[in-house]
Amino acid sequence: MSGSDERAPLRVDGLSLLSSRDILLDRLSFAVEPGAVLALSGGAGTGKTLLLRALAGIPPKGITVLGDIRIQGRRLLVTQDGALDPLRPLGAQFVELLAHQSGMDERTALRRAAEALERFQVPAAARRLALHPHELGEAMRWRAALALAMAAEPALLLADAPAAALDPTQRVRLLSDLAAWTREVGTALLLAGRPEPDPVPSGLADRCLILAQGRLGEPEEALPPVPTTEDPAPSGPPILSVRDLRVAFPLGRGWRGEERWLTVVDGLSIALAEGETLALLGETGSGKSVLARAILRLVPPVGGQVSWLGTDLAAAPPEAMRRARRDLQILFPDPLAAFDPLMTIGAQLAETLDSLQPTRSSADRTARLAEALEEVGLPLAVLDLHPGALGPAEAARAGLARALLPEPRLLVCDEPAATLDGAERADFLALLRAIRRRRRLALLYATQDAAEGLRMARRALVLLLGRIVESADSAVLAAGARHPYSRALIAAAGLARPALHGDPPSPLRPPTGCALRLRCPLAHDGCAQVPPTLDPVAPGHRVACHVANDDAQDGARNGETAP
Repeated sequence: MSGSDERAPLRVDGLSLLSSRDILLDRLSFAVEPGAVLALSGGAGTGKTLLLRALAGIPPKGITVLGDIRIQGRRLLVTQDGALDPLRPLGAQFVELLAHQSGMDERTALRRAAEALERFQVPAAARRLALHPHELGEAMRWRAALALAMAAEPALLLADAPAAALDPTQRVRLLSDLAAWTREVGTALLLAGRPEPDPVPSGLADRCLILAQGRLGEPEEALPPVPTTEDPAPSGPPILSVRDLRVAFPLGRGWRGEERWLTVVDGLSIALAEGETLALLGETGSGKSVLARAILRLVPPVGGQVSWLGTDLAAAPPEAMRRARRDLQILFPDPLAAFDPLMTIGAQLAETLDSLQPTRSSADRTARLAEALEEVGLPLAVLDLHPGALGPAEAARAGLARALLPEPRLLVCDEPAATLDGAERADFLALLRAIRRRRRLALLYATQDAAEGLRMARRALVLLLGRIVESADSAVLAAGARHPYSRALIAAAGLARPALHGDPPSPLRPPTGCALRLRCPLAHDGCAQVPPTLDPVAPGHRVACHVANDDAQDGARNGETAP
C-alpha cells in the first residue's frame, strides 16, 4: 500500500475478487491520494473493468468481494462506452445529476454544465446543452461525458478506458485535460486502459500499475520509438509505383443539380522497392486505409496509376489482377471479421490456396497449410476450428497465415494489431517483422500509432485529408519531424499532450488552404490562401507546410505540449 494519508479518497487493502471457481483478482493493495492520478494498465481480460466495478460498489452478479475498500467522499464511475441517456438533451442530464448529487437548482446546474464543457474545449458550450448525444461527434460526446462526471465534484473518479476509440491526438489531449482538472480540484483519478507507453514521464499520471494474472505489478519498459530493423537500405527499381492516385465517392447531386464527391485520397504518389518497408501514419479520415485498399483495387480509384512490376493495376483486366493477387496480400484491422464464421479455418485457408495457386496437389496443399500455421506459431488443430473459437491473438495469426499462403511479395497491413493489447500485440508485431525479414517482403504498414509505425518501417509518410504532409526516413521523423501534424502524432504516441487543438476537419467541408490550419498553433493568415506543396527540406525529407522553415517553429519543435 502506498501512502499513509487517512484522507485518501481510495484505499484498498488485500482486495480479492472470486467467482464460484476461480480467484479473479488476488490480494490487491493500493491507494489514490487527493489530486493524484493513478494509471491502471493491463491487457484485455485482465480484470480492469471488474476491479473498477467493485470499487464503484457494483460488482457483477456471482462475484465475491474480500478485503478492505475504504472510500472517502463521493465516487463516480465512467464506463467504457461513456454512456449518456440518448433520449434527453445534455442540459437535462446535467441538471438531474447535479440536483441529485449537490442539490443545485436548474439555473445553477446549467451554468455549472457550461463551465464544465468549456474546461474540455467544447466551443459554444451553452448551446450544446440543448443537443442530444447522437447529435455530437464521438470526441465531443466523450468530452460531455467526462464534463458531466467532473461537474458533480466527486472525491474519486473511476474511468474505465475512457475515449479508447478516439484517435491518439484527440484522446491524449482529452485525458490531459481530465488529469489537469482532477489535480486542480483535488479529485483522485483512477484511469484504467490498455498497456501503453509509460504515462508517468509524460505527466499524464503520477503512478502506474500493471494488472496481470490477477496481481498488480510494475510497468514494463517502453519500446523505443525508433526503427529496430537493421535491414540495409533498399536498392533497385520500385516494384510498386503509385502516381497521382485519387479515390473519391459520389454523394449525389446538390440542390443546384451539380455532382458532389467526397475525395478521400487526393493525388498521392508513392514508390516501394523489393523488401522495403513503408509506414502510412495519420488520424482517422487521413486516407491511409483507403489508400491501402485502393492499391489492391479493393476500392476503385477515380484517377491515377498503380503499377505493380510494370502492370497498371488500376486498369488491369480480371485475369491480370488475379495473377497480381498472388503477389499482393492484405491484413485487416479485425481478422475475425475477415473470416467466414460458417467455415473452418482450414477450409478457408485451403480455398485461398486453391484460388491463387490451383496447380498444387492435395498432399502438397495439406503440407503447405501445416507449414503456414507453424510459421505463425499456431497448432495444426486450428485448421478444424471455426473463427468464433479463436481468441484475438490466434485470429490475427490465422489471418497472417492466410495472407502468406500464396507466397506474396508485398504485404499491405491496415492496423493489423488493432484488436490486440500488451504482450499479445508486441509478440504479433515481432512475428510480423521476423517473417518480413526472412521472406524479404515489401511491407506497407498503415496505423494511427506513430511510434508503432516508425518501429515497423524504415520510411514513413504522414497523411492528412488524403494528402502527404511529410515524408522521411522513420529515424529522421522520430528525431525531428518538421510538420506540426507529424509532431502531434508522435507526441500522442508517447502520451504527451499534442499541441493541436480542436477536432480533425470534415472531409466533406475541408478548410481552404492548409487542411491543418484550424488546429495548428503556428498557423497564420497565409495558411488559408493556398494548400502547401510537398517540398524538400533535406535529402530524402519533404514537408508540406507554409511555416516548416520559419523560426517560429523552433520553439515548438522541442516540446509538443500546448499551454
